[in-house]
Amino acid sequence: MPINVKECDGGIGILIESRGGVTGQELIDSLEKPLSHDREKFKTYRYILVDHTSLKSLDLTDETLDYISGLFAGASSVNPEAILAMVAYVSYGANIDLIDTTSQMRELFMNRSCWETLQFKTRPEAVRWLKGKLNDKFGIDDLTFS
Repeated sequence: MPINVKECDGGIGILIESRGGVTGQELIDSLEKPLSHDREKFKTYRYILVDHTSLKSLDLTDETLDYISGLFAGASSVNPEAILAMVAYVSYGANIDLIDTTSQMRELFMNRSCWETLQFKTRPEAVRWLKGKLNDKFGIDDLTFS
């Protein structure tokens, strides 16, 4: 599957990685369980790291994008303390639709959730930011993000 979702750091974080070509239904299928089906588990997460650096294409309709942002909005109401970092850098040679869609996704996540959210060009930048925020907010400093 082009989307991998896994718990990290003993269950205090969740990593969502996408690669290759992703459809809206694949994204919904991979996100529904961690974001909406197991709300008690989601309350324990302190961070969400979304990594789209290996994404080559993203086929989303406006309706699908709205549904996915609703999943994140619902999850943020269950766990408003979590911190989200999104790695979404696409090169200038990338398909303009991919650039537009990732930009729309980022804006929707930032506007529809109550999480502190920031977008990065690289995963190391996102990890550095998350480490600082998690240490400041929760006193957590021993993280691997894997």
